[in-house]
Amino acid sequence: MKQREIPLEQPANLSRADALKVIRWLAADTDNIVLIPYGRKRTAMRRITRRQVELCVQKGTPTEGPFLNQHGHWQMNLYRHAAGEELTCVVAIDWATRILVINAF
Repeated sequence: MKQREIPLEQPANLSRADALKVIRWLAADTDNIVLIPYGRKRTAMRRITRRQVELCVQKGTPTEGPFLNQHGHWQMNLYRHAAGEELTCVVAIDWATRILVINAF
C-alpha cells in the first residue's frame, strides 16, 4: 500500500506496516488526531500534553497490534521515547478519516 493509495473501505486484514502508513498519513494533519473523552481524562490526569500525544502518534513505534477492537476499528499501541520521556498511546483508526486516541500512559 502506497501512502496515497489508502483504500476508502476498511480492509479485512491489515499488516503492521500498512497500519503505520495509514496512521502516519492521517496524523500528518494534527486535526485528524482526536482524543476521545476517556483519553482526554487520562492525559490530563497524567499531565501528558496534546503535543506529546501528537508526536507519539506521528513518530511512535508500534508495540502491539493492529487488531480489530470491539467497535470494528483497527487498534494498535504506539511507543515513543524522546528527551527522557516515555509515552505509549493506544490509538484506533476511524478508517481513512481520523485517528482516535483511546488512552496514553
